[in-house]
Amino acid sequence: MSALADNRQVFLATGAASRRDIALAVGAVVFSSILFLAAAPFAARPLPQVSAFIPAYESALVVGDLITAVFLFSQYSLLRSRAVLVLACGYLFTTVVAFAHELSFPGVFAPAGLLGAGPQTTTWLYLCWHAGLPVSIILYAWLRDRGADARGLGAAGVASAGGAGARIAVSGAATLVLAGGFILAATVFEGALPVLIGAGAYMTQMVVCVVCVLALILVWRRDHHTVLDICMIVVMCAYLFDIALCGILNAGSYDLGWYSGRLYSLLAGSALLIVLMSESARNHGQLAQLSDQLAVANAELETLSFQDGLTTLANRRYFDTYLHAQISLARRRKRDLALVLCDVDAFKAYNDQYGHQAGDACLKQIAAALKSCCRRPTDMAARYGGEEFALILPETDLAGAEEIAEAARAAVAHLRLPHAQSPTAPYVTISGGVFVLMRGSGLGAAEIIAAADAMLFRAKNEGRDRIVCVEPELRLEQA
Repeated sequence: MSALADNRQVFLATGAASRRDIALAVGAVVFSSILFLAAAPFAARPLPQVSAFIPAYESALVVGDLITAVFLFSQYSLLRSRAVLVLACGYLFTTVVAFAHELSFPGVFAPAGLLGAGPQTTTWLYLCWHAGLPVSIILYAWLRDRGADARGLGAAGVASAGGAGARIAVSGAATLVLAGGFILAATVFEGALPVLIGAGAYMTQMVVCVVCVLALILVWRRDHHTVLDICMIVVMCAYLFDIALCGILNAGSYDLGWYSGRLYSLLAGSALLIVLMSESARNHGQLAQLSDQLAVANAELETLSFQDGLTTLANRRYFDTYLHAQISLARRRKRDLALVLCDVDAFKAYNDQYGHQAGDACLKQIAAALKSCCRRPTDMAARYGGEEFALILPETDLAGAEEIAEAARAAVAHLRLPHAQSPTAPYVTISGGVFVLMRGSGLGAAEIIAAADAMLFRAKNEGRDRIVCVEPELRLEQA
């Protein structure tokens, strides 16, 4: 469950807001408030009409809201939070209505606007647009307070991925139908709607302000704020400044309040998108870092799977893999391949005399001595099993293999590990058998191992503490 909680911290909808997040939000609100107070006394001052302002501003707003909705829908698909789903639908609603507002605005695409716009179409669409998101935020806060939030990540969430996609499709379709209904009412049935001129428009704007304030309060009063909560607070503050400058304090279109309000609206639409994109970039960076760490961990795990736990030499599994690979390479390059099998003399007697812990320590020292004799990168020392070891020596002829095997035997003898029960010396010794695969030979791994084991058996029978090699002309016959 702790790992699950850590996973949930990477999402805006579930990650707790840090002091830095809160400080940034407070800074944004304070800065916006200062700009609002500076612009409010001059809101009714006329400014030049810039015809390209509305299409540029609302196109940016529509694209931003649509991307934000997509981000939120994707978070819902992972978190299964109905609160996040409602908020995503709110942004989708504002996208559609804002686009209709842009099409119907006089002078943008047609002198009187498209969609059969009437005198009040843009005003009603503006109010629907600015009321839609605060209403979705109110529902978001209400669902969060009721605990109708994320079920979390895990097997259950993965199993219901298809169900989440269906709910997104149904919710998105319902949002489009709702937005279409408002657009239809504001265009086709525009004449039947109440007149929003003078006091009527003022009162309607005040109602929208009240809805925004209610949304802000409901989110703010939550005990534990997420990053998404903090973003919604900033968005609602920007919405209030927008409505106040553009719908209450100004005198009409293209004055200072009208321009300023729309810039606040753009700020409100961009705030969450910027945070979501920052979150996405951060998560991708963390994912890349975790991927690198996982690759390193997998490499270490693979190394451990091929390593003998006691001696740290290659284990039997890796010995078999490496021997097969070197046999194929020797055949392809027409070169010799030597195999040395070694066995600790009278090791059972050693364990009986000194105990198994001393026996393990003895094997570790022997392994280190054998490994020191592998001086080329391709040479490999392995623990073949129990007290048996092996040396795989690519591109090594019989003379070279015998020299290395004798060096290994001498290195173990040089350790002078006491062995009171040894029949050959008062210290630990090893015996070895050497077999060299002739270039072009068709022998397989099992035959090579059997031939080297036969030489090891001869070394044991001939008195131990010695190396026995197959003469070159007898190698195939002995094998």
